[in-house]
Amino acid sequence: MAKVIVIEDVPDSAKLAKKILIKSGYEAVIASDGEEAIQFISAEKYDLVLLDLGLPDVDGQTLLGMLRRNYGMEDTPIIVCTAWPPESAKRMSEAYGFDGYLSKPYRVADFLHIVEKFISQANE
Repeated sequence: MAKVIVIEDVPDSAKLAKKILIKSGYEAVIASDGEEAIQFISAEKYDLVLLDLGLPDVDGQTLLGMLRRNYGMEDTPIIVCTAWPPESAKRMSEAYGFDGYLSKPYRVADFLHIVEKFISQANE
């Protein structure tokens, strides 16, 4: 079973993502800030990271760099989740080195498509 970490500080958004993931057969945990995310990632390997940009303790771009350089996540897909319009989210995700993006609010089908796409690519 694939493991996903949702790094999101808005409780309703985090709970929704976790609920969708679990209902779809994934293991999922929520980290509400960068520090908590690093604690989880230091203790466990994840197949996918869903990362909000606006965290209370560190911005998503900085956390992305930390995860890639210091926590063995060079090949783990990290998807940015943002309220930015899709065109801006796409440009920003490419500029910062995210593997993909998901604009909020998202449709469940779009959310699952992104999750399934990147988890299947990671397991090839």
